[in-house]
Amino acid sequence: MTVKFKGVSSLRRQTLGIMLVLLIALVVPHVASASTIGYVDFEFLFYAHPEYDAKNADLQVAAEELYLEIEAKAEALETQEEIDALVASYEIQFEQIEQKVRLDLVTFILDVIKTVAEAQGIETVLPESSVIYGGVNLTAPVIESMYGSYGISVPSSIRELLQ
Repeated sequence: MTVKFKGVSSLRRQTLGIMLVLLIALVVPHVASASTIGYVDFEFLFYAHPEYDAKNADLQVAAEELYLEIEAKAEALETQEEIDALVASYEIQFEQIEQKVRLDLVTFILDVIKTVAEAQGIETVLPESSVIYGGVNLTAPVIESMYGSYGISVPSSIRELLQ
């Protein structure tokens, strides 16, 4: 025979009710924040940048100029060590030019991503390769915003790739 004291079951119900409310209070913010995660295909954004082709052409011109310059200076050098040192210095110069071009493009893209994410109420943006399930794909709106900031429309070849 079990003896039940008056009030024990109501105490259990209150405890369970409090635990349920706490559980909901802890879980709901996490579920809600999951909807504020976005992702982008950053590599696609980089190569689809409106100025990518122009910047790449500028980089090719700089590489050709450096090559001609090194060729002219190398003829006056006598030892292989001098030639190697000259080549190394020009490789460093080219890498610096290349890094500046990439940094300009990446900085612009990151600014656009931030603007688009804030406009859509998204707090966190990840690279697409880091997302397994869920999230909001911001690649298309970022492309639209990038081209819009230049006052041009997205080329149809890029639109096709987005679908």
